Amino acid sequence: MKIIDLHCDTISRIYERGEELYSNSGHFDIERALKSGISVQFCAMFASCADTNLSLRQVCQQVEYFHRQLQENQPNLFLVDTGHALEMDENQHRLGLILHLEGAEALGHDMDILYLLYRLGLRSLGLTWNFRNQFADGIGEGLNAGGLSKKGRQVIREMEKLGIMLDLSHIAPRGFYDALEIYPYPALVTHANARSLCDHNRNLDDRQLKALAENGGIVGINQVSDFVSSDNEANLEKLVDHILYIVELIGVEHVALGSDFDGADDVVLPGVQEYASLLTALSQKGLSKREVALICHDNAFRVISQVLNN
Repeated sequence: MKIIDLHCDTISRIYERGEELYSNSGHFDIERALKSGISVQFCAMFASCADTNLSLRQVCQQVEYFHRQLQENQPNLFLVDTGHALEMDENQHRLGLILHLEGAEALGHDMDILYLLYRLGLRSLGLTWNFRNQFADGIGEGLNAGGLSKKGRQVIREMEKLGIMLDLSHIAPRGFYDALEIYPYPALVTHANARSLCDHNRNLDDRQLKALAENGGIVGINQVSDFVSSDNEANLEKLVDHILYIVELIGVEHVALGSDFDGADDVVLPGVQEYASLLTALSQKGLSKREVALICHDNAFRVISQVLNN
């Protein structure tokens, strides 16, 4: 069965370590992904610095490394930059990569940088990491966190024009709802779980999940142990519990996968090669083959195609 994974930090990790995308020591690489049925992988570019100039430098270095890996692995990879490219490659048994920016500090106050990154392949963007920037407050700002700034609203409008997917992971609740009001396409929450099952501030509460469903969006289930269980006993069964809970709450059409591979050390599956065990577990819990296909691939395919074809 084909799988679309909405989030990994592999490019950032292998750039820092000087490793290769085809085979490396992390959770994700091309060799294992192709054997596991991954058809599309979102690859995050992440800069740890809030300074705009340094952040832009770090992001550009990672984007260059991303394109170098694409070039060196051409028989196995392709860049997903339009919905049509994705649709045309569905039966070619290659791995499609989507360039994602996690935290928009690098954009500064000049929309020209957004347009430049778009030319370089950027097709998915999250406005914040955990903290406040010029666009919005992140979830780490606490209970008094604010919503979108004027500049944040401008960025979303430019994303709409270009056809860039909006990721609402990491953003504070006020900004979450602000963004859903103005973004006209289905939104993504690429890597988060149900807060009702694990009370982590990065997980979504029931109200947020329902609002995301009303928008037509999807949530990618996060495999990082801290997002799966608050009792230090995260496992495959508890990961599946999050999927079943969200399916019951808002419908199977709004659930996808967002592993967060290489974004943390402690994840439920030890690597992309173990995805088959998740599919088996979902089937054993009574989900039909069609429902499993929606979660693993079809829901994400719908959103990607809809946004990138506009």
